[in-house]
Amino acid sequence: MHKNIWKFWSLFCVTGAIIFILIPQIWIAFSSLLRTSGNFTLELNNDKINLIDADLEGFRVISDNQNKIFLLNDYDQELVLTLIHPGLTRIETNIKNFININRIGVNKLNFNFKNLKLRIEQLPPSFLFGDSDQAAEKKLKIIPVDDYYQMHHLNKTYITVVDSYKHLSFKNFFTVFKKSKYLSAITNSLIVTVISTIIASIFAVPLAWFIARYNFEFRNGIIVLVTMASVSPPFLGAYAWRLMLGSSGFITNFLGLDFSIMGMHGVIWVIIWLIYPLIFLTSLDSFIGMDPSLTESAHSLGASRVKAFLNIEIPLAMPGIITGLYLAGITAFSDFGTPMIITLDLEMLPKLIYQEFMNEIGGETHIASAGSMVMIFISGIFLAGQRLFLAGKSYSSITASKRQLDKPNIKIKLFIYIFAFFILSISFLPHLVVIITSFFEWSSGVVTNNLTLVNYKDLINTELMTIWVSLSTATGATILSFVFGTTIAYILIRKNYKIINFILNTLVMIPLIIPGTVFAIGLILVFNDEPIVLTGTWLILTLSYFLRKLPFSVKTSEASLYQLHPALEEVALSLGSKPLRVFVFITIPIMISGAITGMTLVFLRSITELSSTILLFRPPWKTMSIVIFERTIAPGTNFGIAASMAVLMMLITYLPLYLLSKGRNFEVT
Repeated sequence: MHKNIWKFWSLFCVTGAIIFILIPQIWIAFSSLLRTSGNFTLELNNDKINLIDADLEGFRVISDNQNKIFLLNDYDQELVLTLIHPGLTRIETNIKNFININRIGVNKLNFNFKNLKLRIEQLPPSFLFGDSDQAAEKKLKIIPVDDYYQMHHLNKTYITVVDSYKHLSFKNFFTVFKKSKYLSAITNSLIVTVISTIIASIFAVPLAWFIARYNFEFRNGIIVLVTMASVSPPFLGAYAWRLMLGSSGFITNFLGLDFSIMGMHGVIWVIIWLIYPLIFLTSLDSFIGMDPSLTESAHSLGASRVKAFLNIEIPLAMPGIITGLYLAGITAFSDFGTPMIITLDLEMLPKLIYQEFMNEIGGETHIASAGSMVMIFISGIFLAGQRLFLAGKSYSSITASKRQLDKPNIKIKLFIYIFAFFILSISFLPHLVVIITSFFEWSSGVVTNNLTLVNYKDLINTELMTIWVSLSTATGATILSFVFGTTIAYILIRKNYKIINFILNTLVMIPLIIPGTVFAIGLILVFNDEPIVLTGTWLILTLSYFLRKLPFSVKTSEASLYQLHPALEEVALSLGSKPLRVFVFITIPIMISGAITGMTLVFLRSITELSSTILLFRPPWKTMSIVIFERTIAPGTNFGIAASMAVLMMLITYLPLYLLSKGRNFEVT
């Protein structure tokens, strides 16, 4: 039994990964191919009935007036809906004998007759993020009366009618590539991704080279600050830049500028400072690990520093640079918060998928699934491009010698300081703005000149539950990542389960290339119905964070495990120790540094997660990121509480990251 414990555990991990990672993505793919024969949404408001949004394949609108809608399906079955008075609609049809009416929820019914099976759903208007409790006010009811039916419902509601018959079709994809809003969203997302990634690399790569090449004061401090910038919540920066450079921003007003950051240019600007740390950190590792004899030989042959940098150092550092570009590109492509805050009228693919999936008025999950598959496909192209670029090329060094850091002259040192100060100033300026605004009173969404601590008092009085939800879900995800991350890393490195290891490694890395909104949609599609209902719970948030961030824990644990010679474990086993005891008391203590790094990354990225949370959460399970985001995009809200919560989030994220960074040895001698 003890000999097989790791095989059992590996099979358990594979099974869990299939259920919670693979099946949701397969379900998205399947959902993207499902097509109904038509649907439409009606607005029932007082004495008016309006056709709001429709995919009328399978239905035809014959005529309509203020309180009546006439529709025919392909079988010439007539459906007439007449709004009698608020809360009561008359349904008539030329089919006299209905099969049945089945309730499948408080506000959802199946209405079946002959060749047509309809699902009728009441969708009460909800406030931002679904805080309305109107749904429980009045159930949707359909009652037979003589030769017609009475539909009792809320006044001021939406009624969605969907043909329940589903068939496989590629029409969802045709719709995605046919509709101008989807084509614009794809184009805009790619433009933002390419431009922001290129500009970010222009700042990140030279800064990484200077840090790897020269020894000067505050060198490690720069690395720590850039590392801290890498986990900055993007929506914080977006709103801060909006406060500064919006049409009524305090910088634009102060300088009298006819300028606004609202638009694609603003999205690009904000994302640049979100993604450059990723390129910097991966490039820094490549420059540090480079064989110094190659550049020294080039200098001895008369090559200038610029020529050696462009022709030798940059090509040899390509693995780190390309990896950074890939990570930055994926982050830019899948960013949800920035375009939502900077501009609401710019179509971006993550935002559009979210709106299609969550839209209570005519939204279609199958179209959203097709859009999600497009995102996965594009993300896969990014990954394939990275692998293809690096394949078949050698970047290895002949010697393992390390470079002696040069002492820069005064001109170079001054340039480094100015360059680094410029980058870091722009990186942390939004955070400074948020901190300052947290101490000012807000009125109707506008900051006043009155200094106050009321925002922090309101935070304590009203949002303790939110803070607890964020900390508990992030902590739960971190604990799970430690348990599974370390054990999976051990299986992949130490156990020769060829097929199992290949499957496990592949499944674990899938969440790394899937955008958060897409991953969340997969979980909702699978776990929103019986027998397992997880949506809208604390557990689904924790599970999502754990699965999405698990690759960080696995890979950092692997890196530490490579430094542990298997002989130590073999000796302990030969002396009669059980495999689990050897793992706990010998393996874990040696690989703990990597495990702690992974846990820190999981915790920090979980507590700031927005893209998956925005789809998965339901009150009362609001996280800090949701509250901050909600108060940034809702007009007229008190951003003071959001600002104070953002300051708290900064303390939660930056303090452990600072301690972790201080504990790392960045010196290269």
